[in-house]
Amino acid sequence: MTHPRSCERAQRHQCRCSACGGVQHGWPYALDLAGDSSAAERQAERDRIEAEWIATRPPQGRRAASKRRQAAATDSATVDLIDWLSENPRAIERIQEVGNILTGSVVGELDSKFGGSEPREVRRTLTDHFWCDLLVAIADGIKKFSDALDRIPEYATDAILMSRKAERRVPLLDALVSLAVRMAWKPIRKMVDTSGIEELQRTCWILAVLICPAPEDHAAVRDGALFPLAKEGLLETSKERLEQVFPADWVRRLREDLGGV
Repeated sequence: MTHPRSCERAQRHQCRCSACGGVQHGWPYALDLAGDSSAAERQAERDRIEAEWIATRPPQGRRAASKRRQAAATDSATVDLIDWLSENPRAIERIQEVGNILTGSVVGELDSKFGGSEPREVRRTLTDHFWCDLLVAIADGIKKFSDALDRIPEYATDAILMSRKAERRVPLLDALVSLAVRMAWKPIRKMVDTSGIEELQRTCWILAVLICPAPEDHAAVRDGALFPLAKEGLLETSKERLEQVFPADWVRRLREDLGGV
């Protein structure tokens, strides 16, 4: 699949890449950073995000967080996850495996069934947080249906459709969503036996955060992936930044989930 390399290395919190349909947004470069043994590029990325966090500090006496500051907070969390991955190379392999499923057989089947003569038009509709929706829904389904894994595609399809409607995302055909979920789930399902449910769920969470153009604007990713990952992959600095820019209820639940630390 050819597409602008800038999509893989995207820093702006949006995705309009009709070449890949957003399925290669951010995460390939994130895995490259995680696998960089010199750590120089990871540190450069952290320095960039630190500068952005400082630049978006609100005037004294004001707490309201701008969208730009929310983006800097989620970027801080993302670079923490990249550092965590650098110490867990097996997790990088699992994320790459799931990413390859999405960029290969899933996109290929969607193009075949829905692309027609204008596959880029269909792919453009998928840039509105579809892939992170899919990953979060599958991860949630793994948790809910560990004893009934064959029901996950049905659950994930319904979860995606309801989430997109609630967040007023670009509407998608039910059949397209169902096909994407089934095509993604079939090979992912085989990974359960080799990786285990918890590892596979974590894999989907991390890839959802990495592939999401703007986690601060995507409640499904913020609550369904970033929230559970905060327990193990984020530094205290990033947790404090997230607390500053998101609603008090989110912060309360985060601290309760972390045991009040």
